[in-house]
Amino acid sequence: MRLLTFSFVLFLSLSVCGQSKKDVWDYLLPSQIVAQNAGNMGLFSLGIGWDYGKHSQWETHVMWGLLPKYSSDRPKLTMTLKENYLPWRIHFNEKWTFNPLQCGIYVNTVFGHEFWKSQPHRYPSGYYDWMSTKYRINIFVGERITFAMPEKHSKIIKSLSLFYEVSTCDLYVRAMWLDDAITLWDIIGLSIGAKLQLK
Repeated sequence: MRLLTFSFVLFLSLSVCGQSKKDVWDYLLPSQIVAQNAGNMGLFSLGIGWDYGKHSQWETHVMWGLLPKYSSDRPKLTMTLKENYLPWRIHFNEKWTFNPLQCGIYVNTVFGHEFWKSQPHRYPSGYYDWMSTKYRINIFVGERITFAMPEKHSKIIKSLSLFYEVSTCDLYVRAMWLDDAITLWDIIGLSIGAKLQLK
């Protein structure tokens, strides 16, 4: 949790450096609303985001998700800090834009006493090395298509984007490294989502 908080504070500090009070306030106000299914964030996640860079090619999202109880005793909440990079876009016309590549990294955590930051004593020394079940580091690639909302129809929403991502996490990569029976197809997952860009 402290890692997520530190990363978010660092992002805000770098973003507002040398800005006027009005610019600082503009930076702090979210410019995006994001919803996503799967991706190691839970069955469903909802969050806010900020876009920045010369061509708005960078995005930072803070998301909260729900993990159903399945075979455990209760559902659980997740929190994710996500960084997106969109290197280029293709404009079909004034309304439709396609991003052939979106990629990035995110750190997420599951709230609950069942998850630990350091290896419990019940495991042999070094069994999990640096691994933790409390935090997961994920990487992803995907694509996105965006529809620009007509100006006369929306005073709040600038555009609507739909995207998909293929992702994996550090724990899965470690498992594949240690077990030859585990293939790349076993460690990657598909997630889909939607993003509203605010004016």
